[in-house]
Amino acid sequence: MTNIAVIDVETTGLNPYRSDRIVEIAAVVTSLEGELVREFITLVNPGRDIGPTYIHGLNSEDILDAPKFGDIAGVFLETLDGCVAFAGHNIRFDQSFLDVEFKRLGAGFPDGPSLCTMKLSGGGSLSSNCQCYGIAPETQKHSALHDARATARLLSVLLEDAPRKRAELSRMPPIKWPKVPKSSVEMLTRDASRQLQSKPADYIEKLLARVQPELPADIEGSAISDYTDLLDRVIEDRHIDAQEGASLIDVAERWGLSSSAISRAHNAYLLRLMTAALEGGVSEQENRDLRLVARLLGVDSETFNSIMTRAIKERSILKGHTSSSKDFSSVNTFDGKSVCFTGECLGRLNGHVITREMAQDLAAAHGMTIHESVTKKLDILIVADPLTQSGKASKARQYGIRIIHEPVLWRALGLEVQ
Repeated sequence: MTNIAVIDVETTGLNPYRSDRIVEIAAVVTSLEGELVREFITLVNPGRDIGPTYIHGLNSEDILDAPKFGDIAGVFLETLDGCVAFAGHNIRFDQSFLDVEFKRLGAGFPDGPSLCTMKLSGGGSLSSNCQCYGIAPETQKHSALHDARATARLLSVLLEDAPRKRAELSRMPPIKWPKVPKSSVEMLTRDASRQLQSKPADYIEKLLARVQPELPADIEGSAISDYTDLLDRVIEDRHIDAQEGASLIDVAERWGLSSSAISRAHNAYLLRLMTAALEGGVSEQENRDLRLVARLLGVDSETFNSIMTRAIKERSILKGHTSSSKDFSSVNTFDGKSVCFTGECLGRLNGHVITREMAQDLAAAHGMTIHESVTKKLDILIVADPLTQSGKASKARQYGIRIIHEPVLWRALGLEVQ
């Protein structure tokens, strides 16, 4: 049987020769007659910022636990074993990324033989070509496996009208792929990654599974207040890493907080955030932020909705009273702090997209000093993505610099950002 490997990659950007990397890779091996032989799919942790989420539909949390390219290369090549050619829609793009990735491993990706469905069809996008040839569209564009499957079906149709090319392929020997050691690391798909994300984190399970006698009300109130202060700092970057999770568990144990007390503290924390957000109406960005906090605190969807209902009632009671939309967690002023921004800002202010320049101007107007890079003297790094692996974020974590999620900053400054 003559097999062809149809390949598709999703990437952080367009240029593999600079710093862009693969974030998802798929291979669909089909026979010359178009029969499916086997498939390969996995997310890949690029070790850097995730790139344009609006194109590939992935965020940093999706790829946080994904294997590195070096961990999946051997299994990927095993999938291609026996194929006489590889194909793709604009295969040069996919091939260039694969070549750079394999060269990092001391190997390299073969120059060919290759087939490009974009050239064979006379040009145009994958979706337009599939529509033209009556091929049912995949449900998810710019997903490596869906694009590879669609390309494989398109290739099969195109080869039906190219008997000489089919005959040529049938006489070709299998490609000699580079030798790369196989790893035992498991592949990770989009669906599997999101299922993992939906599960409570280990630190939440441990916190909420604690069996501890209830403390007297006055002692418990003081302990919860101190625990909430710690939670403020831990959660302001909208990410709780293993070390921070361990710290919360340790504090809860030392201060004698029961699982029910911790659950009440988390619910109260979220209630205060919601009440503050409701002052100007909850924007889409604020809603995403609130749901992110809820997940970090182990608050399920039903409880989230119940707390929101309570917050709306409390907000209506507070109407007419002097209040501030500032985030209750911003006890310390940002005035005089040196800050640096990383990532593409996500919000809008008065209908205008907040660009990096606008974000810096807003920060400067509130007394902050703007830095373009991260040094040990920097006070705060503002991140658009809590789990970003950008160079700035990596340095900030290495130096122990305070990291704050962008929506937290705007709320703390009293800005109604959508």
